[in-house]
Amino acid sequence: MVVLGGWICVGHDTPAAVCADGSGVLVDSDGDFLPDVVEWAVITNAASPDTDGDHCPDFVEVVQRGTPRHTGVPRPFDHEMRSVVTAPPPGNPGEPTWLHLFFRFVGDPTLLSSFETWLELPSLPGLRIPLDILGVGGIVFAQRQTETEGLWMQVSVPMVSEQALRTVLPCSIQASATIGGRAIRAGVQLFDVQGVTTTLTPFGNGKFAMQSIGVVSAPPTGSSNRVCLMQIEQVGSGPAGAIFEVMDADCEDCNELECGPSCPECVGWLINVPGGWESLNGH
Repeated sequence: MVVLGGWICVGHDTPAAVCADGSGVLVDSDGDFLPDVVEWAVITNAASPDTDGDHCPDFVEVVQRGTPRHTGVPRPFDHEMRSVVTAPPPGNPGEPTWLHLFFRFVGDPTLLSSFETWLELPSLPGLRIPLDILGVGGIVFAQRQTETEGLWMQVSVPMVSEQALRTVLPCSIQASATIGGRAIRAGVQLFDVQGVTTTLTPFGNGKFAMQSIGVVSAPPTGSSNRVCLMQIEQVGSGPAGAIFEVMDADCEDCNELECGPSCPECVGWLINVPGGWESLNGH
């Protein structure tokens, strides 16, 4: 099972289409406070600030781990945090990967009373490795005060190249924060799936997409990403995290392509998720 992608967006004018042109690390084409590369990784449309057209901004649905590709009811208005890892465009193997942290504050950001980030490896259960060992440059910070959706904040941190990051896969990058007395945890699980660095992305209806963290090279004709959706259930736990089994899998036609007939082959896979369900869903 490989999640593929390309440079040219197919169905660019379709609200649910996925678009990421790789023109810049932090370019935000639709002005929704989510860089295009992040929208690729979380499977939203970089040409629309409201991918599913339900009048709830993509930023809010992404940071809440809601259903930005499907009309739904947003979670209660509260403090939120989400972490996303992205890769540089194809042809730039030495460029850094990026860790993006997104916050939504209901009130003053000084309500953030604690914050921590770390790296976890299944081979070293229980060990929290300081994330600064992966950092390579200056932090990019931005914020936006909205009228009805609180204060939005973005912190983007350049890390080692994808080639270097792949030497520690599988791994998990974790973040925890206390905002207004509420403890929040967010995690990014990174895997090597047939040579592609992928992550588990909440998709809605209890399903997760095994999605590439960056746009993957495609033939000159171009294509958009093909997504394999997985229904997972926890079947065990241990010092290295929770064990999930893939119970079902099918294809989502993000644009005009599907992930292919090999999709059901992942049924029965076991996935080790440091931090467990809480790190996947932030609750």
